[in-house]
Amino acid sequence: MRADRPFFLPLAIMVVAALLSALLFISAFIAWLAEVFGSLKIPCLIVGVIMALIAAIVYSVTLKSYFRQIGEELRVIYSVSRIIRGWIDWVLALFGATTDNEKEEA
Repeated sequence: MRADRPFFLPLAIMVVAALLSALLFISAFIAWLAEVFGSLKIPCLIVGVIMALIAAIVYSVTLKSYFRQIGEELRVIYSVSRIIRGWIDWVLALFGATTDNEKEEA
């Protein structure tokens, strides 16, 4: 690949084309099912259930572990911030200063 050729624009065009082709395929599939069933509601329901199943599978296979990892990282951040808050309160009490919480209670 040459260094002077753009990379981002062809990639963006490819992603947009793939999304548009997927939308056109889904709409053509719904139109075909509408002719088969004689109603638009049933094909929309069928395609909606299929998309929900695909989303659930993608979530359970790939994204669930990432969300679990983010949750663990947030718990660690919360624990560290509580420890630091305790140290700050101790230092303020050592110097006789009052915290905002004590001012609000008074």
